[in-house]
Amino acid sequence: MVSKVKQEQFTELVKSKLTSTELEWVNEKMAIVSDLETASKFNVFFSLVSRFISNEIVPWKVNEKEILENIYPGFSKTEWTKQDLTRSLLMTALDVSVNKSILNSFFQIAEMKEQVALYKGLYFLENATEFQDQFAEGIRTNMANVFDAIASGNPFAQNYLEEEEWNQLILKSFFMGRKIYNIQNIDQGKNKHLANMLQDYVKERWAAGRQVSLEIWRMIDGYLREDIKKIFSEKHFEGTEKEVITELLEHNKPISQEYWNTIGKTN
Repeated sequence: MVSKVKQEQFTELVKSKLTSTELEWVNEKMAIVSDLETASKFNVFFSLVSRFISNEIVPWKVNEKEILENIYPGFSKTEWTKQDLTRSLLMTALDVSVNKSILNSFFQIAEMKEQVALYKGLYFLENATEFQDQFAEGIRTNMANVFDAIASGNPFAQNYLEEEEWNQLILKSFFMGRKIYNIQNIDQGKNKHLANMLQDYVKERWAAGRQVSLEIWRMIDGYLREDIKKIFSEKHFEGTEKEVITELLEHNKPISQEYWNTIGKTN
């Protein structure tokens, strides 16, 4: 959830990256969708963004990144195109009295790139918490780009999802073979129920002769069960996997975020 003040900061930063022609188009469309009588034009304008706004990745200065991280924690963990950013501006322009009905309806018909922008943009809304059900529904997607928009660098998940929904997000990440180190506030979301589900998952994978992502141990660290420790003693590990298992068994306190981030980036 982003306050009006932060929305204005975000709007100013994004507009500073647009060409004069793009800026003129954005200002006109934001004014139209902000009016309750013409807000229904949102769907059309959201889709037209790809015709009037460049799809280039926006370069940010160091101080701009700091501001954006303050507004949207995790912003720098994923790439934002000018089209993504413009679509977020259109979302924030909608009045909160109608944005839920308009956006939830549009989610049902939006194509892949539009869904990516929608999920990335929800946190910018003043009433972001009202979109918890829609965000949780998105976890079911099998489209990798859409799932990444939900999971990677998006502060919505850890801020607004219930524990069960959060756990499903982490499980789905492993099922889809996605990296988890870029999930915002990943370590704050650790919990015993999730750790138990993941350890059951590990046992199933190993019983079938399959490997598991080394990142999975990040979410189990601190909740390691005796039955898993017993399997450790019976299995042969090599390389980085052996190193990670050794770390889990020998540390009396949670392993550092820096260590897990390195595992995520390099394996």
